[in-house]
Amino acid sequence: MKKIGLAWLFLLLMWSLPASEPAIHGKGLPRLKKDFSEIICRLLSGFELRRESRFLQAAFFFSEIRSHPLWEMTWGKQRQSLAAEQKLLKASALLCSHLRSDTYPPKKSEWNLSLLAMEYLRRADRVQVPALKAVLYPPDGWEIGRVQKQLEARQVLLKYALLENRILVFFIGAGAAGYEFLPASTAHAVQMIDRLSEPLEDLASGRVDYLRIHFDMELAQRLYNIFLKKAVERFPHCDELFIIPDQELFKLPFEALVMGFNKNFQQDDVLFSEYQAADYVIQKYTVSYYLSLADFLRKFPGPKSHPLTLAAFGQPLITQAPENAHFPNQASVSSIAEIPSTRLEILNLEKMFAVSRRRIFLGASFNHANFVRFAPQARLIHIATHFFTNHEDPSCSAFLFSSTATSPSMCQAKQILKLRLQAELVILSACETSEKNLLGLKSLSGMTAAFRQSGVRDLIASLWPVDEFSSLIVPLFYGEYLQSGACAAALRKAKLILFDKTIPIRDSIRLSLAHPFLWANYVLVHFYR
Repeated sequence: MKKIGLAWLFLLLMWSLPASEPAIHGKGLPRLKKDFSEIICRLLSGFELRRESRFLQAAFFFSEIRSHPLWEMTWGKQRQSLAAEQKLLKASALLCSHLRSDTYPPKKSEWNLSLLAMEYLRRADRVQVPALKAVLYPPDGWEIGRVQKQLEARQVLLKYALLENRILVFFIGAGAAGYEFLPASTAHAVQMIDRLSEPLEDLASGRVDYLRIHFDMELAQRLYNIFLKKAVERFPHCDELFIIPDQELFKLPFEALVMGFNKNFQQDDVLFSEYQAADYVIQKYTVSYYLSLADFLRKFPGPKSHPLTLAAFGQPLITQAPENAHFPNQASVSSIAEIPSTRLEILNLEKMFAVSRRRIFLGASFNHANFVRFAPQARLIHIATHFFTNHEDPSCSAFLFSSTATSPSMCQAKQILKLRLQAELVILSACETSEKNLLGLKSLSGMTAAFRQSGVRDLIASLWPVDEFSSLIVPLFYGEYLQSGACAAALRKAKLILFDKTIPIRDSIRLSLAHPFLWANYVLVHFYR
């Protein structure tokens, strides 16, 4: 099991992203995911009965496979035969049958399912077989103990799984590991998440402005009680959380969940001061995200040094866009607003880096040619511009660049995918760059996935629209990061500084930046450890 499980995880990492979303045929995939859900639950029942770690480890393994969108992509490969799918379904049914009879599956049964799953992936993989040998059977096997060795005593990893009717969270700390079924059904929890994020979606669509946006603090506390409270109470000395969400949980701002309320009162002359009355997760914990357990186990292979410390790009020239340029989502040159604030954002960064170690690209110089040339040289890449998500074909989601006579004004995800970036950190300072609404299969070909595949270690992206107030976090973050080199801690400290700020907006009215929309917008996603 250990050997094959490791092959599974590493094969997922070797995947080449598709140019477009493949069709998922038949009813096999829903049936297999349902079987995997049953396998997970019954393995956990076995763990409760026998207290043997192999049950917990196997459940963790099947949870990783079930929730990974690469599995869906594999299933949708047109060249996969019906016979191969039926063999895999038969093996999963056999494993379910053994577990239903309260008999831990014979090694042969368990081996067959893992072996068939691995073979199914291998057939669809675009990488040549000889190149896979090094990752099929690495010297050290995957196990919960290996994850624990990567964690400090103050750190906890939480991996969520949205099963058909229940929500499961696995927790791993340096000295303990376990699981818990959460006190809400999947459907009810998803409804609550949608209710919390609905006002922010209204802002993104332009139905309300930011001064009228509401964040339901009581609902945020209920969500904290469901998703985090019991898990973190098991680790009283923890102060840093690594979270692996699943499906709709990518929409949930865990840092902005409310742990309780304090005695702060609303100030009549300060907008949003009521949000200071809540005690948020970010005030006690450093929070960052991984897309999968496999990413957590990957060690960053990037270079020890880079020719440039910073390559920063901003203030695209919209008026230079050629008439035949393609704009996603029916946008046009005339409908895209100028963003002069990105110029100030980039110039503020310019002051923090030595002249010989940075390259700044504004206006006409913010073009595709300069990005392709200098981004691969930089340790830090900063992009401040417009972002357009293409929900129909996420590989065409794009950033707005300044156009030239030979280069279009849109830089799409599939173009990023072709680059070999080795940056330690990329900051996407544009609206909704986290692509939180691209769930499951579609997320494989979006912008986040493109940066992951290009070799970037960490990515900071936005959950919601970026404005002149939420973007104030950028210089605060860089100031902390350049001192400590700790990305997650620096982002947390920058958020707390922003949370405490109050700024004048008009006449005698002041604005508190304690509204979660302003300080919780940017999230950190790790692609490597």
